[in-house]
Amino acid sequence: MASVPTVPGVLGGFIVSECFAILLYGIMVAQAYVYMLNCKGDGPLLKSVVAAVASLLETLHTAFIIHIIYTYAIEDFGNLEATGAITWSTASCVLIEMLVVGLVQGFYIFRIWIISGGSLVLTIVTSILLFARVTFGLGTSALLIKFKFYSTFRAQFGPLVTFTCGLSLAVAVDVLIAAILVYYLIRDKPGFKATENVVRTLVVYFVNTGVITMLVSIIILIFFFVFKESLIFGGMVLIASKLYSNSFLGTLNARQMLRRKTQADVHSSELSTFRAGTRHDTTHPPDIESFGFRHTQKTFDSEVSMTSAPTVGEERRFEKSRLTDDSL
Repeated sequence: MASVPTVPGVLGGFIVSECFAILLYGIMVAQAYVYMLNCKGDGPLLKSVVAAVASLLETLHTAFIIHIIYTYAIEDFGNLEATGAITWSTASCVLIEMLVVGLVQGFYIFRIWIISGGSLVLTIVTSILLFARVTFGLGTSALLIKFKFYSTFRAQFGPLVTFTCGLSLAVAVDVLIAAILVYYLIRDKPGFKATENVVRTLVVYFVNTGVITMLVSIIILIFFFVFKESLIFGGMVLIASKLYSNSFLGTLNARQMLRRKTQADVHSSELSTFRAGTRHDTTHPPDIESFGFRHTQKTFDSEVSMTSAPTVGEERRFEKSRLTDDSL
């Protein structure tokens, strides 16, 4: 019979991690509710992705987590040999996580396609990396079913390859997507002071999101190789799925807040301009979309810099190209 963990407290970190994952699910539900209140302008495809992630996949994922906790902490309480066995719900959790990662990261890649002006190189490279990451993850799920004990799972070459490569690719995809989005946000930064503040907010958001998911993947690898008798790496894997879902919904919900902030700043700027005797055409104030924007502005006769100061009484018309979610 395969050896099993013998440390009495080996399951503690695993259970705590899974409970934290359930807490993250509660936060995600709250974010999903906020999104439902503000999603009127989104296309049917985007709404379908949100419904698939928040309503279906993450709910199933959480149900399987509860089954794992019940099995180890209640049904097999005190049975150290049973703690080394891999439950069917564990493999199911990994399977669902790969579906969540595929949908969320796929959405980010779609935004890269738009914000980069249809760059085939960036889109194809990130898509290939994401496909490989999901494939290795699905392989890990299948091997969890094949091998009945965690000790056996760790000892085999196949699981070592799929688990290590999957998490390494997760780090690469997270960093690459965040870096590309930040690059285009900075490169296409408009000259409006209000929207520049929004760009800085988005840059910080994407960097933090990429860093958090990247660090979690690295921590999982460390726990997997260093703590041989601990199952905490499994609990961290379950947390990763919730982080992706929360970052996805958080990004969508941030649009409304950023739009309101931009409009408030623009109105404040308009008031100051009016008091100074300068009049602008503000029919189309700066707008913020989910992942970035480009602005082009022209006078009636020629292009002007967004930062150039208009003369008193001079009218300027600002025309901009907008990144919208109408195609989703």
